[in-house]
Amino acid sequence: MKSEPKFVLVGVDGTPESQVALRWGIQAAAARGTGVRIVRAYLDQVAQWPAIGAEGFVPASQADRYQAELDADVDIVRDRLGYENGSGWLANYPAADAILTEAPQAELIVLGSRVSTKLGAAVLGSVATAVTAKAPCPVVVVRGTPADGPILVGTDGSDDSDSAVRFGFEQAQRTGSDLQVVYCWQPLARNEVSIDEAEKLLRDWLAESLAPYRDKYPGVRVRAEVVTGRASVVLTERSSGCSMVVVGSRGRGGVRGLLLGSVSQNLLHHAACPVVVVRPPNDER
Repeated sequence: MKSEPKFVLVGVDGTPESQVALRWGIQAAAARGTGVRIVRAYLDQVAQWPAIGAEGFVPASQADRYQAELDADVDIVRDRLGYENGSGWLANYPAADAILTEAPQAELIVLGSRVSTKLGAAVLGSVATAVTAKAPCPVVVVRGTPADGPILVGTDGSDDSDSAVRFGFEQAQRTGSDLQVVYCWQPLARNEVSIDEAEKLLRDWLAESLAPYRDKYPGVRVRAEVVTGRASVVLTERSSGCSMVVVGSRGRGGVRGLLLGSVSQNLLHHAACPVVVVRPPNDER
């Protein structure tokens, strides 16, 4: 049986931030040779309004307006990628549920970021956190102003970060970008070996772990570093000027298990460039 074609899935909500995400998604789809599927989620207040059937105010349904906005976004995709490569769904569901419903056929999920206010941070937390925690494919939260700089990847040796490294190499080959792979560590108060020896061991491990990817993607220009400091702080600081920063979703296990969910969550709120959160394939945790 022939499988359905994959697409880049973009969540929109009528905000300027989601339009930036849509443009980012269109570019990603063009590079991948896929189409774009747009999800516009809303909750119909009319269907939930307690005054229905009784005297009182009933708010007008906004479905027609949302559908018109969605149709306009789909037209943007079709103008750029061709008619057959643009589609959309107006979903009367919570946003995260709607996106995850479409996620199994997606190569990539792209969301906008609204974290300039406390309300925006709460919305991001509820939608992006739910999607990144459950989506079967990489999730991009488009933050800041996308630049033409290198791709930054945080690794800690876990399955999560190995998937992030693989994504980084694939994306670097696809876009011709440089790749920076960073392992962050914090020396313990008491170590069995000196800090210099420990850093050398980590550099040797990092070089060994990247060797298969260097062989598979010989055209990718890679710089690997072992850096002292908290991963969330180092990656956030280095995100300025990067085209994206890529991390695993939780990062349990591995060399030290440093890239936990707190790292990806911190980047989703503070990075200066788009953030990609990658889960291991067939992850059923």
